[in-house]
Amino acid sequence: MRFTRVLTTLIISLFLIGFLASSPALGFIEREYTIREVLDACTNIVFGEVKTVNTRRLQATIKVNEDVKGKSNLREIKMNFQTGQYKQGTSPQKMVRLLKQGMPIIVFYRDHYGIDSMCFIDDTWFQMRAYRGRSGSSWWSFTHIDPMMNRTFEGKTKTFQKAVRDMLDGKMWVTATKDALKILVLTGNSTSPTWGQTHVYTNSMTYEYQALRNIRKIGKRQLAYEATKIRTLPNLQDADMLWIGYEEISSFGRHLLSQKTEKEIKNFVKNGGIVVVSGQDSTMQKPCSVGWLQGKLTGVESPPDRFFKVTNKETTLFSTPNKIQSGKIYVDDAWVGWDKSDEVFATTQERDELVIGARRYGKGLYIITSLRNDNQYTVSMNKELMENIMHYAANKIER
Repeated sequence: MRFTRVLTTLIISLFLIGFLASSPALGFIEREYTIREVLDACTNIVFGEVKTVNTRRLQATIKVNEDVKGKSNLREIKMNFQTGQYKQGTSPQKMVRLLKQGMPIIVFYRDHYGIDSMCFIDDTWFQMRAYRGRSGSSWWSFTHIDPMMNRTFEGKTKTFQKAVRDMLDGKMWVTATKDALKILVLTGNSTSPTWGQTHVYTNSMTYEYQALRNIRKIGKRQLAYEATKIRTLPNLQDADMLWIGYEEISSFGRHLLSQKTEKEIKNFVKNGGIVVVSGQDSTMQKPCSVGWLQGKLTGVESPPDRFFKVTNKETTLFSTPNKIQSGKIYVDDAWVGWDKSDEVFATTQERDELVIGARRYGKGLYIITSLRNDNQYTVSMNKELMENIMHYAANKIER
C-alpha cells in the first residue's frame, strides 16, 4: 500500500471542492490532500459490503454494515453506473466488473443539499453523487473512477478500514512506515488555509504545512507528518520533531501557549525531541514570551527583512540541499538576547537580530527562526530554507 500526496485536476476538484470548499474553481488545481483531511471533511463515513451486482443494467447495491462517522440512517446504497463517463479506464463497464458480491467497501460522503461521495474498494476510488430525499432511497449516480486518489491510498479495503478507525480514534502517524521520522506540525490558527474552506472544517492545510509535506525523504528515511490546530499538542510524546508554525506562539503580542503546553515542550526537548520555531509576532509593548524555551531569549517587533549574514561558516543550513542567498528569503519579527552557548547561524544585516539559531537542552535541540511564513508568496521564497532546516534537524535525531 502507498500513502502519498494527491494532485487534483479539475475532475477530482469537482468532488473535493464540493466536499471541502465553499465554491467551485475553474481550470487546473494542484492541491495536496491527506487522508485525515478527507476524514475531517466528511459528514459521514460508512463501512459496507457489495450486496448485489447487475452487470447488464450497470447497477449495484451496497449493504451498510456500520456508521463509522455520523449517522447515515441508511440500510443500503443503490448505485447506478450508467451515468458515468464512458472513457477508457474509467468506464461504467469497468467499474461494474470490479465489484464482487461480498466485497468490503468504504463510502466517504458529505451530506448537504445532496450527497457528494468518494468510495473505495480494493485499489480503486470512484465518485458518486445523489439528490437524496428523506427516505434515502434514491439512486446514487456514478461519475468516474478516480486514479489520482490512489496517491492518497492504494491497497486492500480492510487495511484502509483499520487506518480510518485509528485516525478517527485520534491516533496519529498510523500510515507511517516503521522507521519514518514523525513530525507534528502546529499550524492553522494564525494563518489562512490554502484556499477558502467555509462550510466544512478540515485539517488546515496552510501554505507552510504544504511546503513541509513536499519534503518527503531525507537520506533513506521517510518523513511522516501530522498537523494539528490543538495547542495542547496531542500525541507530542510520539513525535520525533515538533514544527511550531508561523505565529503559533504569539500573534499581535498575544501569548498563545498554556503553561502546561510549554512545560510539555520543554520535556519533549529534554528527552531528545527537536523543536523548530518558525516565526513569532511581537509588538513594541508585548514582546514574545519564551516559556516553551529553556533559558532566556526575547522576541521583538522588527521590520520585514530579506537580508542576512551568516555567522557560522561551518553550518550546512545555507547549502544543503539548497544554496540559500541573502535577499532571497522573508523574515519578520526576530529574536535578541541569546545565550553565549547558543549556536547563532545567521543574523539580520542591519539590526543584528537572530534569523536562525539553535539551543541544546538535555538530549534534544531547539531550532529558532524568524521566518515570515504568512502567505503563499513568502512561503514560496522560504521553502528551500525550510527544507534545509528539516535536513539539519533530521540529521540531529538519534537513530
